[in-house]
Amino acid sequence: MESCEKCIIGITGGIGAGKSVVSRILRLKGYWVYDCDLEAKILMDQDMDVRNALKELFSESIYLEDGTLDRKLMADKIFSDENIRNYVNRIVHSAVKSDFISRAGRNGSPVFVESAILHTSGLDSICSRIWLVDAPVDVRINRVVERNGMSAQQIEARMSAQQGEFDLFDRNKIDVIDNSGDVSLLYQINNLLETSNQK
Repeated sequence: MESCEKCIIGITGGIGAGKSVVSRILRLKGYWVYDCDLEAKILMDQDMDVRNALKELFSESIYLEDGTLDRKLMADKIFSDENIRNYVNRIVHSAVKSDFISRAGRNGSPVFVESAILHTSGLDSICSRIWLVDAPVDVRINRVVERNGMSAQQIEARMSAQQGEFDLFDRNKIDVIDNSGDVSLLYQINNLLETSNQK
């Protein structure tokens, strides 16, 4: 893992900021980007250690007949009990981090990891740089309203809850990507890639 740590770049940002757009551009350019949300869902369905831990906590009924996680039942259980939610998060975050580390070493330099909870998951500690995607609040709200119909109040509450996550980063690691639409996203990404590839 030592040889890979120097080339890991985290991609993060609040709701509506556009971190997924940055990841999509990187994939189109041929870079490997690990999507923590997607991979966590796969691990909860397929990883035997995660499955066994969740079954031990909730019973066999936490998985449906087809072998996939009963996500509605899981949501009901974890959102009603903070201790259970924190325990499940530790199980999943640990599995995601291990999975990323094991796969990152097989990919080229640099490699990327996308997560809205880069600090909470502990992944920021292995990143040499963190790309924080940002945009004005009104732009972010409009994007999310158009995307999934949440109200402005719901979006603002989510933004407020997420902000503490970004305040905990090592400021010396952060590169801010302006996704307001005023500056070319591709131009900013290319500049950051050039800097990363020189290291």
